[in-house]
Parts: sequence; C-alpha cells; structure tokens
Amino acid sequence: MESVTCPGCQNAIRVPENVLGQTAKCPFCKCHFRAPIRTPEGLTEPTLIRRNVFGQHRMVFPATLMLMVGLVGFFNNAVVALQSQFDRPAFEASTRNFFEQLASQTEKEDERESIRAKTAGALRWRPGVSAVSAMVSLVTIAGAVTMLRRRSHKLAVVASFATMLNVLNFCCFACIFVGGYSLYVLLDPEVRAQFRDSAPPAA
Repeated sequence: MESVTCPGCQNAIRVPENVLGQTAKCPFCKCHFRAPIRTPEGLTEPTLIRRNVFGQHRMVFPATLMLMVGLVGFFNNAVVALQSQFDRPAFEASTRNFFEQLASQTEKEDERESIRAKTAGALRWRPGVSAVSAMVSLVTIAGAVTMLRRRSHKLAVVASFATMLNVLNFCCFACIFVGGYSLYVLLDPEVRAQFRDSAPPAA
C-alpha cells in the first residue's frame, strides 16, 4: 500500500501497489484520478481525471433537490394564484375537473358526493393557499441557493423545515423527503462548519 494525496480533496489515501499507474477513485470526494507510478526518484504526483461535485460537497445533492422542488412548487402555485385572479373561468373549470376526476375514481355514490361538495371550498380557499405555498417555495429556493454558496446555515435549516411543512405543494411526499434529507445533512457538525456564518472569527 502506498500513501498518496488525492488531487481532488487533498486527503491522504492509501493505494494498493497493483493500482499504481491506473485509474483510481477517492473514497472521500469520489473523484477519479490516475494513481502515481514509481520512478527511480520516487512516486510521481497523482493526476486528477474527473471530479464528483456531489461527492466532494455533501450539500450539493440535497441543495439541488431543494432547488428543483422549490422552483416547481413556486411556478405551479404561482400559476394557480394568478389564474384565479386573471382567468377566473379557467381556474374554476380546472378546479371542478380535478374534484370530478377524484369523484369518478370512487365506487360509492355518497363518497362521490362528499368529494364534489368540497369544490366550493376549494374555489374559495385555493387561491390564497396557492399564494402562501408559492411564497414558502421562495424560502425553499433561497435556502437551496444559500446551501450551494455556503453562506447562511440558519437560512438553510429554516428552508429545510419550510420544504417539509409545505405539504400543499405539488407533491407533499417529495417535499417531506427532500426537506428531511437536507435537514439531516445540515445537522452534521462538519457540514455546518463549512458555512460562513458558522466559521470561527479570524484572529
């Protein structure tokens, strides 16, 4: 085994002798590099082949998921909110069609009528709920961006909770998973230390 420095993350790793001169993968940052070869002067320097941005920074993957969820949620809810104000007939038609489709999937007549009875409430409350959900999605987007830029750990945590609690978004199960996963990563002390607002003050 030979000790070499990963060209991607600068961590010391051990490489078997039979891998020298071949492509290797760092167990820390998951980058691919060409392992050094032995010369009369000693080992050469390893050469970076391809970085793995998701493996190098644990925040990139959850932040990317949060950004996607936030963008989709914002546009979906913003469209509904705007449609309810500027194209009321189309909004009412789409809402009634939604509940009618739900009702058609049930076999019992009393359940179908119960679902149809909710249409009036949805027409009344859906615009406001969609507007609130769109604003919460903006918090998700802001938190995702701050995670990618590693600026504010507090905002990232708040955005993770907002993502989980935004159950009226386009897919509540996806929001709960993404927000929970992001929060799990953010609670790691090593991850928290990478944020600017968590870094120790300079001497």
